[in-house]
Amino acid sequence: MTQLDERYRLLRAADQAHFHTCFYCGCIATEHDFAPPQAHWGAFEHHRQAADNLQIPACKECVTLLKSCTMGLLQQRRDVVQAKLAAKYKKAINVYLRWSEEEVAELDRSLKHSIAAGLTLGEESHRRSNYPGFSYEVDGSRVAVEQTASQPVVVFGRRFEGIKAALEYSAKAYGISQGKLALGLEQHNDNLEAVILSLQQQQRKQLEERQMNRLCGEFAKVHNQSRRYVVNAVRRYLDRDDSLTVAEALEKLYDERVRHFS
Repeated sequence: MTQLDERYRLLRAADQAHFHTCFYCGCIATEHDFAPPQAHWGAFEHHRQAADNLQIPACKECVTLLKSCTMGLLQQRRDVVQAKLAAKYKKAINVYLRWSEEEVAELDRSLKHSIAAGLTLGEESHRRSNYPGFSYEVDGSRVAVEQTASQPVVVFGRRFEGIKAALEYSAKAYGISQGKLALGLEQHNDNLEAVILSLQQQQRKQLEERQMNRLCGEFAKVHNQSRRYVVNAVRRYLDRDDSLTVAEALEKLYDERVRHFS
């Protein structure tokens, strides 16, 4: 690992389980990151900017991702590197969130191998980009860092320890594919409840659309009308009065425009 720099205080893992561990992502630490970066230490010192002056155990990838980061605080640098990890492995993380083990088991051998590899990388990347760090010592003083694997997720009163478990439960409970739920998270700021409500509304609209097309098709056939004409007429009735059902709109169409010409 990198030699010690006397300008910085060394961040050491407080517990043996985290010795030689990257503080940012939990992988094996092979070098050090510096908060602030060594090239900017003088500027921070001269302008008395907020800086932790820490030498931090880190893996090569995290150090590389932080090369352009000039921030001087440990928490700032951790947030930056974890956001970059999440962006770099976004596709793999999406595979991990979108597929369940049951779905993968039903695939043919070649596709199963490909998806399984994506699941493994996605799970690791998701864990790394949400790694909480570990309790550490600086100058003999211990700094506690709570070891929570991920933020709990609550779905309509039911609590889950992570988004993956919440997605798997919701897919089964609400009859919505796990892939659609995972895709919706990005559109609804990671609010799974909002995703479920939105998709349920879409399902209701699709069901109503199918029902309307079926009833309009039957009406057009019985009364020798153009199906397109019937559908458009029913939509106009529904637009003017949203309390009407499709059946009621068809009754109005018959009374007002069809009966007298039959």
